[in-house]
Amino acid sequence: MDFSTPADPLPQLRQTLDCPICRAPVHWEQISTFEQQTITCSVCQTTLTPLILPRFSHRINPELHDSSVELGDASCTFFPELQATAVCDECGAFLSNKARMHWGDQALCLPCLYRLREKELDSGSVASRWFYDRIALALVTLGAPLSLFTTPIALFLLIRYRNTRGGFAPHSRAIWWIALVLSLCWVVVWGILISILSSLILDDVL
Repeated sequence: MDFSTPADPLPQLRQTLDCPICRAPVHWEQISTFEQQTITCSVCQTTLTPLILPRFSHRINPELHDSSVELGDASCTFFPELQATAVCDECGAFLSNKARMHWGDQALCLPCLYRLREKELDSGSVASRWFYDRIALALVTLGAPLSLFTTPIALFLLIRYRNTRGGFAPHSRAIWWIALVLSLCWVVVWGILISILSSLILDDVL
């Protein structure tokens, strides 16, 4: 899509797109960025409701612009020529918008974000986590034919990482308990089978 450069605070866009049905070009003019309007394809009469994303409007949020530091203002630790607008929640360094990283509800500088994610492996800062309870559940269900070998691995994961947070979204502990119960059931089943097999072997020997 081709956009002209807007010149006023509420930019008007001249836009062309292809109809998703017949691929014919559809033109319209002077559509405000944050309004949804319905247009009709002149070829197949398909009704379209285009959505203009704010990024395409070239609208600039003044809060994201950094001001040059002036006498009496705090300067950014990493960009001394810019005015500080925030403080790092970890180390207390003065940060401009250019140097500030948003991670959840925290404002962090890059060194602190790197340290939390790569060095200390902070559970709230690591980009991704393994769901060990789900891995254990898969081992004792999908890996049931090999449960003699997968069950000990599942029990190790459940006990070793029982307090490890998996991912960012909170999830129930029900999966952990289900995996634990199934693992213990397999332990009992294999214990009984091994006992029966051992007794049969001893009977043949004796």
